[in-house]
Amino acid sequence: MFVEVGQVIAAEDDTVWVQTQSKTGCSSCKVSSTCGSGIVNKAFSHKVFVTPLKNSLGAHINDEVEGGIPEDLVLKASLVVYLLPLLCLILALTLSSLFLPNLTELASIVSAVIGLTVGFLGVRWFANRQSAQQQLEPVLLKIVKRPITVTQVVTSAD
Repeated sequence: MFVEVGQVIAAEDDTVWVQTQSKTGCSSCKVSSTCGSGIVNKAFSHKVFVTPLKNSLGAHINDEVEGGIPEDLVLKASLVVYLLPLLCLILALTLSSLFLPNLTELASIVSAVIGLTVGFLGVRWFANRQSAQQQLEPVLLKIVKRPITVTQVVTSAD
């Protein structure tokens, strides 16, 4: 499970909006201050993400919560998004060159674009199918820290 800690910034009905900050491996590296990638990372890495999550734990505003998404779903989604369009492009180009050997270069390009489009439509179908099953949505795992509200008690001086 990929886990990220964030802060609840809004709550409405059964949904909370959790704010997280982008982290990279450069933040834990010892030579990040002298490395070119580390310097660029410091300049551009202050990205903040706000994600709506189903509030299954009763989280409140300002709670620090842990959210996660299963690793296997991320791996499957990555494979589908990156490989399916590429495989469809190669398959369309291969089939068009096998069945139509006298194809011009422009026709080959058109068949490759058609294969790529079919691949992107396959990605959209996969995303819609997973979205309908609500499998690709991150889930609220636990409340890490809840702020304590302190009220001042006034005593009378007798």
